[in-house]
Parts: sequence; structure tokens; C-alpha cells
Amino acid sequence: MPNNTEYNTHLITLDNDYEIKKELANIKVDAKSIDLLVQKMSFLHLKLENVDTRAANTIKQYMGTIGGEVAISYDAYNFTEHTTDMIISGSKSDFRILIKKIAGGKNGLAEIAKEIARNIEAKITAIDINGKVLDFNKTCYIMGVVPFTTDMVTEDPERIEIMNKIEQLVEGNAAMIDICGEELYAKSIIANIPENITEYLSALVKDIRDRFPNIITTIDTTRAEVASACIDAGIDMINMILPLRYCESLVRVAARKKCPVALICNPQNISSQPKPFTAIPDAIREIQSNISYAIGLGIDRKNIIIDPGIGFGKNDDDNFLMMKQLTSFKYFNRPLLVGLSRKSFLRSALKGKLDHSLVSTIITNTIAIINGANIVRVHSQEEAKVMKILINATAKGEGDE
Repeated sequence: MPNNTEYNTHLITLDNDYEIKKELANIKVDAKSIDLLVQKMSFLHLKLENVDTRAANTIKQYMGTIGGEVAISYDAYNFTEHTTDMIISGSKSDFRILIKKIAGGKNGLAEIAKEIARNIEAKITAIDINGKVLDFNKTCYIMGVVPFTTDMVTEDPERIEIMNKIEQLVEGNAAMIDICGEELYAKSIIANIPENITEYLSALVKDIRDRFPNIITTIDTTRAEVASACIDAGIDMINMILPLRYCESLVRVAARKKCPVALICNPQNISSQPKPFTAIPDAIREIQSNISYAIGLGIDRKNIIIDPGIGFGKNDDDNFLMMKQLTSFKYFNRPLLVGLSRKSFLRSALKGKLDHSLVSTIITNTIAIINGANIVRVHSQEEAKVMKILINATAKGEGDE
């Protein structure tokens, strides 16, 4: 029997709320019904670890009656082991009903209800950095990277080059400028650091502030004295590029001066040989540990940005898995910073067939934005310009005219 083409029947992919709303609008659904339909059409998969077997079976029973699905281990299903990892699948509406059913339960059910709610309701709205507001409901923001070397401390032409580089990135629509270089890390990493590096950086930060007053400035450093001087000079945020346990003095400086920080999941924090499908849980545990550590030393939670550390010491499969599963990190309700520009694992994936770092960076950054990145790091004006066009197109659901 031939297909009836009258109905133009075809499958569509709806991976997030934005795509669902767009398709509902396309078929002219009543605007008052859209939010309710989104809850029913947003299908989620939630993974939990080390759940009490009794609680897991209770959740499985409830979700079966609601219309969702639960997968647990064979031994847990037969009550021959005490705990199990599990995957719960269902619509947002299903999860909300489940939360109500288990909220007062025993064997960890009440705590699980809270964890589920934190995940499905997670939404980053905005962050205020020194009076400059980044509204993530409206757009994703671009962070332009400006390399720093010791030569720039003594060579005036190099300083001019820095300012020109920043100007190019700003013209490319970068909302943030990140100063980075090995000289800004721990003293043990590099020898012959100029004595006046702190004074130079302070002057540089002031120059940037004067020339680009609306730009958010950040600095990659693990050195407390560098961070302190730069914050006093007007730097807006500190990027942590090492595990926090190695940067306690720096964290205390940021806490005392109420400076926002970006916390990275560094390769030294996870297994030296990460296995596929464990990178996400490992990274989530490490980020949670870092957040708790930072808050314990006085950092305000609202001043924390998260960087999952894609490309830092993980194998290629895990890097791509983390890029695909960025929504996992929304659990923390903090802005998500992703750095994919010029990462070596992208070149590795091309296996020498192509050498277009710009193309691979733009493609992967676009994927990251669609999957939930709030800030993306780029190295060039060209990257910044193209990414802004794609960010706008993604937000509108249409190409740039």
C-alpha cells in the first residue's frame, strides 16, 4: 500500500524547551497552553547513584503508574543488594507528580525528591558582576582570550598589542576579556618572573577599565598576590585553573574582596584514566566539592561560575560526552563557562584529515550553546564575530539576515 503523502508525516526532534515552544508556535497552539504542553512534552532522563533498593523499587512502582519508566539493577529488583544506580525517564509533568508522591517517604525518598526537584527546575537567569549584569535568559556571552607573557612587562609595543587585541575582540562582540598566561600561575611553574609583574598587571587592568568600561575583565591565575592586586585595580573575576585545595590563599582573597570566581573541573581532580560514561558523575562530584570548599572559605554562591574543564586531561570520548551532556551541570544552578577554542582533542578527532581549528571551534561552541553553555571562550575576533551571529540565530531560531 503506497504512503499517503497528504499528511506529510515525519519524525521531529525536540531536545529542549526552546525547540518544543518553537514547534508549538509553528502549529499555532493557544499561547496560554504552551507552558503546560512544554511540561508534558519535555522528556527527561535522570540518573541517580547509590539509591536504597527499597526507595528505588518504590520509585519504579510510582513511575509505572504515572506513565514514566525506571531502570534499576537486576539484583535491586530482586532485593538481593542494598543499593543501586538507577535511571528515571519521564516528562517534566511526570517528575513533578513523582516528587509529590515521594516527598514524605522513608529510605531516602524525601531527599531524592529534593534532588529531583533541583535538577528539573534548574534555571540560570542572570549574574551581577561588579554591577554589570549578564542576563542568560536573553543570550549566551562571549569571553575573548588575551595571552600574557613576561615580555609584555618590559616591552611597551607588547602592551599596545594587548590593547589592540582587546579592541578587536570587543569589536567582535566579546562581552568579557580574559587575561591568561603561565606567568600568572604558581611561582614554581615558571622561573625568572619579573619582580614588577604585579605592578604591571595592575596598570594594565586600569588601562583596560578606562578604555573599555563596559567590558567584564577576568584573569587566569593561582597567585594570591596577583589576584589581590588585580582586584584592587578593577578586575571583575578570577578564573581558577587548578584544584581549589592548591589555591586556598587565592580563594580567601577572592572571598574577602567579594570577587566572583570561575571554578574548573581540573584533570588532577579525576581519575588519571577516566572511563567512558564516568566522566560526568566524576566531574559533578568534583564540582560540588569545589563549590562546597569555596563557600566554606567565604565565597558567596552567587559569585560562582562553573567550568566543567572540557579538554583538560580527559580522553577524547569523555570530552565529547561532556560537551553533549552539558545539561547535567545545570544541577548547580550556576552559570556554565565552556572553553573549546583551539582544544587539542578537536584536532585529534579530525585525525589529520583537516586542519581547520576555527571551523571545529565554531561547530563545537555552537553545540555547547545549544546544550546549555552560558559563556564561551574564544581566541580571535573572527571566532567572536561568527559565534555572535550563531548565538543570535540560535536564540531566534533563524539565520542572520
